[in-house]
Amino acid sequence: MDDVRIDAALHADLERVGHQLVACLERQEGPGFVALVEEVRGLAAREREGDPSAGDELRVALDELAVDDAATLVRALTLRFRLANAIEQVHRVEDQHTKAAAGVDGGMAAVVARLAEAGVSGEQVTELLSRTDVRPVFTAHPTEASRRSVLGKLGEVTALIADRNRSTEPARIDRRVDQLIEALWLTDELRHARPNPIDEVRGAIYHLDLAVRNALPDVLDEAAAHLATLGVELPADAAPIRFGSWAGGDRDGNPFVTPAITRQALRMQRQAALRILADEIEAMRSELSASVVLVGASDELVAQSDADRVAFADVLEKLGRRYRAEPYRVVCAAMGQRIAEARTSPPGPRAYASAHELAEHIAVVHRSLVANGAATLASGRPARVGRLVAAIGFHLATLDVRQHADIDHAALARLFASEDVDYAALDAAGRTALLSQDLEGRRPLAPPGSPVPDDDPLAVMREIRHGQDELGHGAVESWIVSMTRGVDDVLAVMVLAREAGLIDLPSGVARLGVVPLFETIDDLRGVGDTLRELFEVPAWRRLVDLRGGTCEVMVGYSDSNKDGGITTSQWEVHKALRTIRDVAAETGVAIRVFHGRGGSVGRGGGPAHAAVLGQPWGVIDGQLKLTEQGEVVADKYALPELARTNLDLLLGAVIEASLLHQTPRENSVDVGTWSEIMEHVSGAAHATYRRLLDAPGLVDYFRSSTPLEELADLNIGSRPARRGAPDSGLAGLRAIPWVFGWTQSRQIVPGWFGLGSGLAAARADGHGDALTDMVARWPFFRAFVSNIEMTLAKTDLGIARRYVDSLVPAEHRHLLSIVADEHQRTLDELRVITGRPLLADEPLLARTLAVRHADLAPLHALQIELLERTRAGVADADEATHLRRALLLTVNGLAAGLRNTG
Repeated sequence: MDDVRIDAALHADLERVGHQLVACLERQEGPGFVALVEEVRGLAAREREGDPSAGDELRVALDELAVDDAATLVRALTLRFRLANAIEQVHRVEDQHTKAAAGVDGGMAAVVARLAEAGVSGEQVTELLSRTDVRPVFTAHPTEASRRSVLGKLGEVTALIADRNRSTEPARIDRRVDQLIEALWLTDELRHARPNPIDEVRGAIYHLDLAVRNALPDVLDEAAAHLATLGVELPADAAPIRFGSWAGGDRDGNPFVTPAITRQALRMQRQAALRILADEIEAMRSELSASVVLVGASDELVAQSDADRVAFADVLEKLGRRYRAEPYRVVCAAMGQRIAEARTSPPGPRAYASAHELAEHIAVVHRSLVANGAATLASGRPARVGRLVAAIGFHLATLDVRQHADIDHAALARLFASEDVDYAALDAAGRTALLSQDLEGRRPLAPPGSPVPDDDPLAVMREIRHGQDELGHGAVESWIVSMTRGVDDVLAVMVLAREAGLIDLPSGVARLGVVPLFETIDDLRGVGDTLRELFEVPAWRRLVDLRGGTCEVMVGYSDSNKDGGITTSQWEVHKALRTIRDVAAETGVAIRVFHGRGGSVGRGGGPAHAAVLGQPWGVIDGQLKLTEQGEVVADKYALPELARTNLDLLLGAVIEASLLHQTPRENSVDVGTWSEIMEHVSGAAHATYRRLLDAPGLVDYFRSSTPLEELADLNIGSRPARRGAPDSGLAGLRAIPWVFGWTQSRQIVPGWFGLGSGLAAARADGHGDALTDMVARWPFFRAFVSNIEMTLAKTDLGIARRYVDSLVPAEHRHLLSIVADEHQRTLDELRVITGRPLLADEPLLARTLAVRHADLAPLHALQIELLERTRAGVADADEATHLRRALLLTVNGLAAGLRNTG
């Protein structure tokens, strides 16, 4: 009944807001345009229902449109999607509330109940919380097609719709929604210039600010309340959730992220953190009106208050009389002034030198309230602000720096040249031996202060050191080595860090962690050998020991998918996680896994809490780090209730996996059998996927059947779409445009291709019953199949065929038959092993996809028409500009309609 109720409410909201959009279009464009929109949507709906003549009529109508009219039609259809997305966010929240009330979700309330049922002791939970570190990392990857000007207005629409459902003044809310719809209609959704890295930093800070202010404190407060039922206290300075960022630090393939950009990013994050803390401290000052006439104050609180009355006499002069009996407010007022002076440049003489100083002052307030019988008051603002300081410090989010391993080696080749060492001529083993020996000493290759080019990693290392000196070591903790293939790639970064004073092993200095990133199928398969060899290097073991006995290893989902297909990628990542767990057990070193997930299923996306619970036993032990990028960031964090739900589920999943999944949940014999079957599935899937990639003409087919070449003009990120030269083919193409292109044409090959062949091969060998058992009982396989189903539900090869027939040279069109055959095979095999149609267990998602088709079909038709015109060439420069704009609007609109880019 709840699904029916939510579905009915969703439909009512969609219909009402749809009418509001129509009213806006009538005001702005006239009744004739509204009639055109409805005609196009009606023809698309009739075609969907099986009327072929409707499809012919639709294409004729669109073919006759002038470019500017086509662009206006695209904008109208796109705005329908954006408003639908906003409405669906509201109902996703309600759906989560329904699941939480039934105790079937993975949030903290349900997890605490399961811990109690399993007999987990309070001591075990307390010990885990002392080292829990859940860290979503916002990346700068260019997959968010929407401008912030659009996202902000949509966020307000979402909040208003949520309020309307419980408001006694719906008419007032409807008027405001009308205003915002008109504002959205009059806002250009296309960026006219490519964003630079600082624009991306601003975008990351915007969403970090929303998540920190609107979600994090409430999630931790709720977690504390649930944990209290187990007799467990979440300390007032606990930070089980913190945030990370790559914006301004991700240099892999992005020449525009310079040391100066990294410096500016750190300073912008500092200002954002101080703004948040200033507001929170002001709220705490207002709340802590406790008078010593009614409640006592500890000696240390009184001493702090007396000292502050002297040091901040100028600030307290006007407040002195009112605060005479309110020492808590005196201390808070002084805190606020110290923060205010920390925000100036240079900082004022009384500014906090570090977040630690602020944390200690908050702790003084908290301890005094608890000691004097006001523990409930202490659990309010003081605990909230204490946890915020622990989570964001003065740096807001920990900035990771990422660089390609080849760039690090090139920098060392220049440094070693001064020592008459031909570093570039050494093989991997030779580099490992040289670097291991060099790390045992302290001889600098680049004396302090020596000039270094801006594009040299050493210049960034020096900037990291300055940032840590200014903001604390939490400002930057890690250097991620993209495309790690061997031990030498990790040691190279250590030597560079030593040159910048970030690592000095003989002196016990280890201010920077080095994180190997394993991205390709071969690299994932070799993760065990690489890590075991790495742990045999004394310098590496010393670095890990100095950094608290924990190291970080990153696994990449995107390039492994592009390299080997969805099935092999997911399976090799899963096996790599098992291997990492085993290496941790062998070495006695805690290894935190950093998951490089994209937004789409093809790049590791999907529900994060299900992915956590689907990992091998023993992998999660209080620590989890994962990337959040592109449209996923706004989808998860722009709406406060969704942000709270997302963080609650993530924290709950980590705690559950850490305490209830340290030993196998399934019979070891079953897991062994399932793994053998999965190896078989993966092998057949990989062979099928590689045959497609290696098929003659595949590159031309991909380029012509998708708007790949046009994506670069969409201006959705500062990073180039390729790692190599423009003619480097698929090998040089990044994973994001690879997924984006296939998605626009509704083939979505990276999200499912190959699985059907893999399942068919396993079933042909007699494993059909076992595959059904795997779906029912193996969390990894169940989550994998669920994500594939979601992607298949968005795949539409009828639409794809129109792209191929209209845009692909005749000699390459046969490749669609390969895609179609595998698509049908995958649908058939999944139906056999699951025993149900696609999305049978996700009725809300199935409904939302179904109602979108009437708007998706004409958008696809328009995109095909505009691609044909663009590729045919237009002589008039002005017309070409209008044509390009209209085409890019279709790309933007389909991204919104499918709720997915890369």
